[in-house]
Amino acid sequence: MTVTMAHSWDPAETPLVVLSEGCFGESQSKLALGVIRYGSWPIAAVIDSRRAGQTVKDVTGMACDAPIVTNLEAALAFHPKALLIGTAPAGGQLPPEWRTVLAEAIRNGLHIINGLHFFLSEEADLVDLARTHGVRLWDVRDPQAYGRHKFQEINLQKPRPQTLKVITMVGSDCSVGKMHTALELHAQARKRGHAAAFIATGQTGILIDGRGVPLDRIIGDFMAGAIETCIQEELPLLEKASPKQEQVIFVEGQGSLLHPAYSGVTLSLLHGSNPDAMVLCHKAGLEAIRNYPQIPLPPMCELIQMYETAAAWTRPAGSPRAKVAGLSVNTSTLPETEARRYLDQLTDETGLPVSDPVRYGVDSLLNALGLEPVTV
Repeated sequence: MTVTMAHSWDPAETPLVVLSEGCFGESQSKLALGVIRYGSWPIAAVIDSRRAGQTVKDVTGMACDAPIVTNLEAALAFHPKALLIGTAPAGGQLPPEWRTVLAEAIRNGLHIINGLHFFLSEEADLVDLARTHGVRLWDVRDPQAYGRHKFQEINLQKPRPQTLKVITMVGSDCSVGKMHTALELHAQARKRGHAAAFIATGQTGILIDGRGVPLDRIIGDFMAGAIETCIQEELPLLEKASPKQEQVIFVEGQGSLLHPAYSGVTLSLLHGSNPDAMVLCHKAGLEAIRNYPQIPLPPMCELIQMYETAAAWTRPAGSPRAKVAGLSVNTSTLPETEARRYLDQLTDETGLPVSDPVRYGVDSLLNALGLEPVTV
């Protein structure tokens, strides 16, 4: 089993108030959206004064009737047990004005779950306050929360069973659906009867699955080794599969090879997972790296070639080249007719199956990966 949560609380017994002030429903709130869509944490309320009076369903279309409220005081009426900082701003720092919100939440007995690069454990005033009120602070991105020496090995390309398939999500940019795609593929592969595992590589995936690795906080030399460790620790469970079942691991991607800030994490993840195949994730309408308009995206076939070439650099001799098997596209900004047309255009351009997992499912992608339904 891979890394377990730093705290032994049961998510299903821990209603959350989600702090997403000023950004709920937007890309900055992807942590909140992912936890709400896929997690097992009950959502008591969301804080975003701009959308107060609406519900999560009103804003996102997700099957969640949790109210959106103006402030913490209003959220407390819905009896949360913990506060989740539900944003992922560039650089991962805490907005200064939120410190008072966190302090007030602690005084009201709420645990704090923090996915930022800013660590609550390094803030003496918040630590003392939490101790006084008997609540816990969980810095999801802190590697030491999972064991001090857990991720301190380089990638050694340890042997893997020939029966194992590792499928890695790669992307045209950040926030294009790599985690969503991996989770949908994992869930549907299991429904098809396969022995499947999901490896979370970021804070949102860890909150959803309860384990994983906060890859962007691992020492650079050990990032690829951390992914290898997670894969190796799944093997005993997958080896219990019947001969009819495929053994498959879906690895959540991070960043993009094109991204000037995060490409190093992407390449380490790619080489550490040493995939047998990849799924390329993209967002409809994206023409350049977000916040870097000077870096336009290449044609999709060129982007596919870039990932296949990079994966091949460390592929063991004699192993088949890892190919992009299909494309996962977030079409949430497009109406139905335009979304269908856009996906069809990409299919014609690449010759690969293309789908929006949330809108149209992942059956075509699973078929391309050789994960047909089985009877166990």
